[in-house]
Amino acid sequence: MVSIAKYEIFSFIIAALFFIIGLGMWIAFWPIFNSELEANYKLQGNVDGSLKYAAFLYANPPMKNVMKFNLFNVTNPDEVKYYGAKPELIEVGGYGFLESEQKKYYDFSSDKTQMFYQNYKQYHYSPEDTSEGFSYDDYVLFPNSISAGAVATIFGPTSEFSKTTQSIVSIGLVALGEYPFISKKVKDVLFEGYEDPLLNVAHSQLFTSLVRFFGYGDQLSYLPEMKTFAYLSGYNNSYDENYWINTGYKDFSKLGFVESWAGLKELPASFWPTEEARRIRGPDSGSLSKLHLTKSDELPFFLSFMCRSFKKTYWQSGMVDGIKTMAFAVPEEEFDTTLEQNAGFRYKNLENVDYFPEWCSDTSSNSSSNCQKKANGTYLLPPGLFPLVCYPGHNAQPPFTVIVSPPHFLYSPPEVQRRLSGMSPNPQTHKPMVFHQEKTSGTALQVDVRFQVNLPVVNNKRSIMSSQMPNVLIPLFYEDSHAVVKDFVMNTVWLGVIIVPRIIKYLKFVLIFVAICILTILLVIRVRVKSSVSVV
Repeated sequence: MVSIAKYEIFSFIIAALFFIIGLGMWIAFWPIFNSELEANYKLQGNVDGSLKYAAFLYANPPMKNVMKFNLFNVTNPDEVKYYGAKPELIEVGGYGFLESEQKKYYDFSSDKTQMFYQNYKQYHYSPEDTSEGFSYDDYVLFPNSISAGAVATIFGPTSEFSKTTQSIVSIGLVALGEYPFISKKVKDVLFEGYEDPLLNVAHSQLFTSLVRFFGYGDQLSYLPEMKTFAYLSGYNNSYDENYWINTGYKDFSKLGFVESWAGLKELPASFWPTEEARRIRGPDSGSLSKLHLTKSDELPFFLSFMCRSFKKTYWQSGMVDGIKTMAFAVPEEEFDTTLEQNAGFRYKNLENVDYFPEWCSDTSSNSSSNCQKKANGTYLLPPGLFPLVCYPGHNAQPPFTVIVSPPHFLYSPPEVQRRLSGMSPNPQTHKPMVFHQEKTSGTALQVDVRFQVNLPVVNNKRSIMSSQMPNVLIPLFYEDSHAVVKDFVMNTVWLGVIIVPRIIKYLKFVLIFVAICILTILLVIRVRVKSSVSVV
């Protein structure tokens, strides 16, 4: 009998240990890793009232967000006003801003399943991020949103004002110097605000007293609260209603999902007519996500600035700062209200105006059997357009009617783009919402959000100011937001989510391979020793 040498016992123990460790890594690593990821990603607070790391990062997003505002300058205002000509537009900008946000007054429910906060945002003009040749003091000529809103309210189909009152108001608007197009500095148009004679009169004590005296007191609710006008008036250092979100404490698949917004479990019926459209689905702004993303995932999210929920689906693979990502984007059909699935997001169009007569006609490029022009007795907007039904981010009505679209009407048919001069949609630079997410952790490393704000202009014969205007949607501006996480987050994702699993992946193979090699060598040695003993 051949005795077993000590080195053989030692080698066998080493081989067995390597094999067990390698096999253990193979079987147990991902369950343990996923469990640790979930534990670290849950939103939780400490006993002293401070936030744990994931919740702290969520409350203080570690991203640099550069927002560029591109405005549209109307170059033929007189031709549009007096002859109903096609508006000719020139894009100016972008004007760069650094946007930062912080979630304040956070709190947790007693069972730790929900987190409360108010999301405060600040915007600071950044000359360094403004396109060359443009200044915050530039002048831009644009549609007068205040007067357009007044005309829609006073002369629209739902107006309660008598014809005599409407005639007086029509003359009064002209006497005040209101004009369909005005010229102001970019800084005043965007954030700082400018005085408007109509707003000054509307907020005067004399006006409100006269309105109540003549029995139109209910109409005062349509007056915007702003004393000066800017597209983003009052947004700097403000918050967009109260949030309660799911912390993922009991059900990690619901991490970040909005449980209520502005105290509501679903959006008001005044926003959208159908239950499906009113649903608040997914996390706030898509900032949190599930783990282990796949190409078949559909990820819902709620965007309060758009007053609705969206879904994002896989678009393409990419790379952000050397880290492989999966880009999820809001698909084109989410912007198509001609589809029955999106019927709840349709523009009411109480004015019953066909803003795009060439679309869906016998001569249009898309005159097919599935082209739907009208519904519920009024005209539909073409694909790529939906109404903004709230004051962005707030449970309140907007000061004037606004239609949202991707920049340059990217998702709309050619008839929409040709209705104006100056539209040049580009799928690479105008795609509305794209989230570049790391596959394993779901972390959004880069987010690009773009949307365009458009003003409906109506030809209204009862108003002197708009009696010759065309029926058209005129773009006011579009916002192009580019947010990238800071370097320390990139490094954390790179080390913890990519490098560590990669090391384990190769190490388990190496350990098992070495174990098999050691056992094979021991076996060969035993066979040779046994053979030599037999020969002797």
